[in-house]
Amino acid sequence: MSTEADENPAAAAATIDAPHGATGLPYAAAELHTERLVLRPLNSGDLDDVHAYQKLKDVVRYLYWEVHDHEESAKHLKKRIAMNRLAEDGDGLIYAVELPDPEGGHSRVIGDMSIFLKSAKHAQVEVGWVFHPAVHGRGFATEAAEAVLAICFDVLGAHRVFAQLDSRNEASARLCERLGMRNEALLRENEIFKGEWSDTAVYAMLDSEYRAR
Repeated sequence: MSTEADENPAAAAATIDAPHGATGLPYAAAELHTERLVLRPLNSGDLDDVHAYQKLKDVVRYLYWEVHDHEESAKHLKKRIAMNRLAEDGDGLIYAVELPDPEGGHSRVIGDMSIFLKSAKHAQVEVGWVFHPAVHGRGFATEAAEAVLAICFDVLGAHRVFAQLDSRNEASARLCERLGMRNEALLRENEIFKGEWSDTAVYAMLDSEYRAR
């Protein structure tokens, strides 16, 4: 897997002086290339592709927001475009996952990957993802998530990367397992989600586990 992140000057700036602190901060989103995909910052031209999966009930079933109409997708996209840099706790970065057309035609966004800096001092990073169900079962989510893990561990210097998901979200749980993340916690009925009590599953990986895969 080749990326351009290692060539990003911003990624080399260490601002946290702690034993396990994230050392690759601040980090500005850079375009990444995997075998079949391009991961890049979202832009306003992605609206139609993004709305194509945000309007589906199956996609938002385990997300904190409901089905979006076109206008709601536009507002949501504007907020997420602004999430393009990691420097301080609470910052987020969203990558569009683009599938190039092998014929040279229109490339389309099939999903997005999220990185959230939870604690720079303790090098804790959260990841998340959303993909159009039409591309499920083809390994695209795994390929994109592997690229994001490489950013978290190799560029940001994360000590622990984790994902939190509704325990009923079997597709995301399987993705975590394919990545080698441990199911380290099940929080029973820890929140009311869309009108009913729900459990939260926590999957995580340490930098030592990432190196040992």
